[in-house]
Amino acid sequence: MISKLSLYCFFISLPVLVYGREPKIAVIGAGIGGTSTAYYLSEHLPNAEISVFESNHVGGRLATVQIGGREYESGGSIIHPANRLMTDHLNRCGFVKAGSHEADAFSIVSGGKVVFQETSGFFSKVKMVLRYGLWSLMKMENYVNTVVENFGTIYAKLDQGNAFKNTVELLDGMSPVSKKGVNSHEMFNLTKISLKEKLTSLSLSSELISELATIATKVNYGQFVDEMHAFVGTVSLAGVQGGLWRVKGGNYRIPECLLKMSKASRRSAKVEAVERKGDKYQVRWSDEKGNATDTFDIVVLAAPLTSDKEDMQLILPQPVSFPGKYKRTIAYFVEGTLNNAVFGFDKDFVATSNIFFTDNVDPVSSVSLLTPVDHDESRNADAPSVYKIFSREPLSRAELGKYFTHVESHITVDWLAYPDYQTFPGLELGEFQIYDNLYYLNNVEWAASAMEMSALAGKNIANLIKRNILHDNPGASEPEPKLTKQEL
Repeated sequence: MISKLSLYCFFISLPVLVYGREPKIAVIGAGIGGTSTAYYLSEHLPNAEISVFESNHVGGRLATVQIGGREYESGGSIIHPANRLMTDHLNRCGFVKAGSHEADAFSIVSGGKVVFQETSGFFSKVKMVLRYGLWSLMKMENYVNTVVENFGTIYAKLDQGNAFKNTVELLDGMSPVSKKGVNSHEMFNLTKISLKEKLTSLSLSSELISELATIATKVNYGQFVDEMHAFVGTVSLAGVQGGLWRVKGGNYRIPECLLKMSKASRRSAKVEAVERKGDKYQVRWSDEKGNATDTFDIVVLAAPLTSDKEDMQLILPQPVSFPGKYKRTIAYFVEGTLNNAVFGFDKDFVATSNIFFTDNVDPVSSVSLLTPVDHDESRNADAPSVYKIFSREPLSRAELGKYFTHVESHITVDWLAYPDYQTFPGLELGEFQIYDNLYYLNNVEWAASAMEMSALAGKNIANLIKRNILHDNPGASEPEPKLTKQEL
């Protein structure tokens, strides 16, 4: 009889059986997706030789800026309480949560005037009901809660080792299934209609759609309810719910931690080309020492490869395309004194920490008072007044200055932050495995661009790689879970 210890040791040697040695794996990109992939691969294949390539800082679009002597989130800034993988990462790294400034009171500005304010207290809730309608608010909350609950069903499937070939399958893995085993395709079908169409079909009030829903999509993605499909739109609506958090000290700390925990080799280099050579891949890169190459059994592409984001060559026997474009977002970080008069704050409307703009013609999405990533109640009284202005277009000095009576300093972060969903190519193109032993993580962003979605894709790709290794060695059975010393 084969003991549990023998099975465990057999599993550890599986990569050797398939490749004649431990597999060499290249992960290109050290954002939350790439570092999640490296971490989960190290769990599945502890003897694999993993290299992570990153020409910039570890964290990718999770980044911070320094202004006024403090540090502030400049990239992905909020995490939903139902995001289990990000919560798991937080806990395994031993980090702690910090609150989000986006949970503070807000004002909605339309046509240059404040049309609604949400502040604390009973009367604020009454005003919200009067403006948007009780049934509309309840129906939206119920709809978002249902989608969040459906989303959460994917975790157990990934934990069990399930792997999904493409984004459609991943969304179907979240969708309800009938007693007869028929998949409803509910989550995938949300990608076929706009958020505006979906919310209209739920008979939500026009004010709720044009104001509350619009500020969610405009602030989170710089796009409007009729410009993005309903799945990603609903992800942005979930951000309106309470309990949002970020990592104290900066969200980028999680990718840094995952890279360290994976024990992968970090190569500070720009990958110039990935070329199929026989049954392997030659990766060519450049760094401060010059040009270099190495050969890998498996390659994971964990950075956007649309033409506006990346010029890396992908040389395969059959060409692969990456349609779509990313949306330009400009974030201005300003240390100064806000000009409350320009927003219409008067005796009827008090100044709030967040100001949201719904107008289509207004390039500015929001103005928000920030808290430092090392926020501490005992220190926060000494923190400078730093605001973040999100804009879809560059602002002149005069346009920026109108929002402030005094500017001490400012920093501009201009980047292609997330997909432009008007260029959405359709999820039918969203394969995770694009060639033999070649995987592309960022197709998941066309479903929704978010930290949790990238972490999900990373775990799924690690499961795919593990499954494919088992498939290539048909004599092997699915391994038993890792055993503790006591069980051994």
